[in-house]
Amino acid sequence: MSIKVGAQTSTFSHADSLLEKGRYRLALVNLKAIDTLQDVSNYKIGSIYASIDNQKKAIEYFRKSLAINDSFNVNILLARSLHRVKKYKSAIEIYESLLENDADNLIITYQLGKLYFTINDTKNATVLFDKLTRKDSGNPTYYYQLGLISARKKDGNGMLDNFLKAYKSDNTHIKSVYQLAKTFSELRKKDSARLFTDKGLLLDSLHKNLNKLKINDLFRNEKYHAAITRLKMLDSIIPNELYTKKMLGRSYFNIDSLTKAEVNFKIARTLDKEDFKILTYLGHIHKMKKEHFKAMLSYMRATSVGEKTRHEEYYSLGMLHLELKEPRMAIAMFKKSIKESNRQNKVLYQLALTSDSYYKDKKIAFEFYEDYINRFETKDKDITAFVKNRMKEIKTELFMNAEKVE
Repeated sequence: MSIKVGAQTSTFSHADSLLEKGRYRLALVNLKAIDTLQDVSNYKIGSIYASIDNQKKAIEYFRKSLAINDSFNVNILLARSLHRVKKYKSAIEIYESLLENDADNLIITYQLGKLYFTINDTKNATVLFDKLTRKDSGNPTYYYQLGLISARKKDGNGMLDNFLKAYKSDNTHIKSVYQLAKTFSELRKKDSARLFTDKGLLLDSLHKNLNKLKINDLFRNEKYHAAITRLKMLDSIIPNELYTKKMLGRSYFNIDSLTKAEVNFKIARTLDKEDFKILTYLGHIHKMKKEHFKAMLSYMRATSVGEKTRHEEYYSLGMLHLELKEPRMAIAMFKKSIKESNRQNKVLYQLALTSDSYYKDKKIAFEFYEDYINRFETKDKDITAFVKNRMKEIKTELFMNAEKVE
């Protein structure tokens, strides 16, 4: 018996030595050759499979080990593997059972809380994470998890409160810093959003999502050159990502660097064929370059691909037809734009102007001008002044011709 145990111990040592060298296949062959002390060999085999992400095999051998010896540690390993293959209920059952025998185990409590959150059992998750904050108030992770729970429950105050608690307990907790920056940005509290964005970037200058928040802020404030610098950095880390290419295109477009804008929008177009706004920007670029046919084609493709409101695309087509001295087509496009969205004052104004210059019957233009005043009188004082003056002129002209406006 002594000889057998010694041989097995030697085999385990040899298997461990092979694993240290990364030769897990040979280690598995050695371990599977052992006939006795199967709980240990099965546990070791399961651990090897778990380390190479073969969770199905890991679960099989952990269960074999537990059938021989109900080990606390092997139960935890089994629960982790079950979690990774999304067998959440089975993992929860194991953690709950372990917690009954060791109620003060913070690791099990934390893992069980995360699993409750995963299956959307926010009530039980909250109970466990509240318990953890009382047991270990200095750990920011527990407050962070409570913040995520509040976000899922759409509890804005709870979300901010918990993320702030996480930050106060550890101001280097990057996940909480990002969530605070993101939340303040969504709430349009610009100063707070900028503060936490900058704090986060000091902790991790390459943080993808914090950089996106910073870029969006720079873009809103028309700091396009600074935005481009950050976008280039992001593009070097994660080449050809849709967000980066679109924002590079928009930023270059706003500084009139049309060729660079076009290059980036074309790459963005290959990444997302359904985003019709990319085609709209390409249409704007071709129009500015006097490439009228290409502009027309891009705008028309945008109107055919777009499923959301396409008022900008039809308006742009109308302006292009005006540039090509095709007022009748321009009027048709402006009417389509208004049909897509009747809240755009510039479209109705342009329709009225074009109708005024195109139709001999000034009553048509007068109706559009009147519609503009009824809906957008306070929108733009200069346009309103022009429209009112033009309406007076049309009334006078019609009166002189013995006509009247209904």
